Amino acid sequence: MSYKPSANKTLYLSIVVPLYNEEESVEKLVSRIIDVGANFKFVYEIILVDDGSTDNTWQSIEKLKSSTPNLRGIKLRRNYGQTNAMVAGFDHAAGEIIVTLDGDLQNDPSDIPMLLQKIEEGYDIVSGWRKDRKDHFSRVLPSKIANWIISFTIGVKLHDYGCSLKAYRTECIKSLKAYGDMHRFFPALASMTGARIAEVPVKHYPRKFGVSKYGFDRIFKVISDIFMIKLLIRFVSKPLKGFFLFSVPFLAMAGFFSTLGVVAYLLNWTEGKSFFFMLLSIMAMIAGVHVIFMGIIGELVVGNSDLKQTRMIEKTKKVIQKRGAR
Repeated sequence: MSYKPSANKTLYLSIVVPLYNEEESVEKLVSRIIDVGANFKFVYEIILVDDGSTDNTWQSIEKLKSSTPNLRGIKLRRNYGQTNAMVAGFDHAAGEIIVTLDGDLQNDPSDIPMLLQKIEEGYDIVSGWRKDRKDHFSRVLPSKIANWIISFTIGVKLHDYGCSLKAYRTECIKSLKAYGDMHRFFPALASMTGARIAEVPVKHYPRKFGVSKYGFDRIFKVISDIFMIKLLIRFVSKPLKGFFLFSVPFLAMAGFFSTLGVVAYLLNWTEGKSFFFMLLSIMAMIAGVHVIFMGIIGELVVGNSDLKQTRMIEKTKKVIQKRGAR
């Protein structure tokens, strides 16, 4: 391996794994990580985050802690979701690099060295791409469509936003504020800071234990998250402009319906049509004005905040220069 950690005794890598009802796979996963870690020339830690499991996942973690000195466990009081579990792991991670992967054995820890090698080339985030994905077609096709929509809408081109196997420079990921189901958008959020992002094909295996934690309702969450992320990336420092653009359709509808109302009145259309169109026009106008006022409030919030995320651009550049990537 050709990694260049700052010092042999300095914690270089934190491997964060969110777990939810994974009692059947957690021991096998840790065993595979340890096998890979035996070849590391640096100090690393494993952080297992029990996201409110209802089975014996936590008991398995406690058992592993007694035999694995570099393993740390975090237990959440209830199921908060994968994003919050990852953030909890990030908060406790002490390594220069953070790697995340799923706990269901579909990701392969043997791909971690490849991700780290790419990081050492000067990238800030390396995202895995399940090029030969082993899930059912009913999951693969919607995922490919969603990945295309996300890449087109947000502008960060990745084949596989949903792959949990990713490597991050700690300073690029810890400062991001994430919630909901935003873990798949970490690369897009980090792009706001000027982070350099790469994607590499990784291995993927069929699910052997448990069931998928995602349902059909994920589609609606992804759509709402795309809208929010797009707003954040493009208009984080100028929210009024963003909200004004989103108000344009409502204002256009107000103009359209008011025109129909006037025409209906002048041409003496069916009784009540003029009133109906004018009512729709007023409702659309109110909606448009409300959106604009939200933008004004956003401007006030931005004006009184320190926007810590935007300060990372120079930090990221300095890290890359220090490692000789530019």
